[in-house]
Amino acid sequence: MPCYFVRLGAMAEIHTLETPLSLQRGWRVLVRSRRGVELAEVAATRVSRVPMGESSLRFLRVTTPEDELLLERLERHKCRAVEACREALTRLGSTTVLLDVDQIFDGGTLLMHFLGEVDPIAQTATREIVERYEAIVRSRDFAKLLTDGCGPDCGSGQLSGCGSGCAGCAIAGRCGTN
Repeated sequence: MPCYFVRLGAMAEIHTLETPLSLQRGWRVLVRSRRGVELAEVAATRVSRVPMGESSLRFLRVTTPEDELLLERLERHKCRAVEACREALTRLGSTTVLLDVDQIFDGGTLLMHFLGEVDPIAQTATREIVERYEAIVRSRDFAKLLTDGCGPDCGSGQLSGCGSGCAGCAIAGRCGTN
C-alpha cells in the first residue's frame, strides 16, 4: 500500500499515511487522528515505508468542495477566537503567549498552543473563549455527516453504509460502491 508524508495541525507535524489511493503533493485530505477528524496536507508522494512506527492516522478521504466550504467557515471563526483570546490575555495582564490553534474538523474542538507556562488567568480566559467559539460553530449533525458520510467507512468503498443513497451525504459522489 502506498505511503505518504502528510502535514497535520498548526505546528505542521509530519506523519505517515497509508492509503490505496494515489494522492498528489499539496492535496488536502481528511484523516482520523487520536484527536479526531483533522485536515492534513500531502507533503510527499509515494514514499517507501519508513521505520517511524505505525501511522497514527487513518485516511478518510480527499476533501470535497463541501468540506472546503465548511473549512473556510471554521477558519473564519477560529481567527476570531484567536484574536479574542490574545486581546483577553493582554487586557487581563497575562504573560502567557498564544502561538496558534489547531481546529478539529468537527468544529467543536480547539487545541491552543502556548509558549511557556500557562498562568491561571490564561486558563480562565481561554476556557471562556473556547466555550464561546464552540457555541458559535457547533453544528454536530452537519459535521458528523461531513466526517462520517452516510455510514461507517463511507467513501472508502466498504459496504458498511457507503452508497446507501443518502441524499444528504456530502461524499456520495466519491463512494466506491456507487
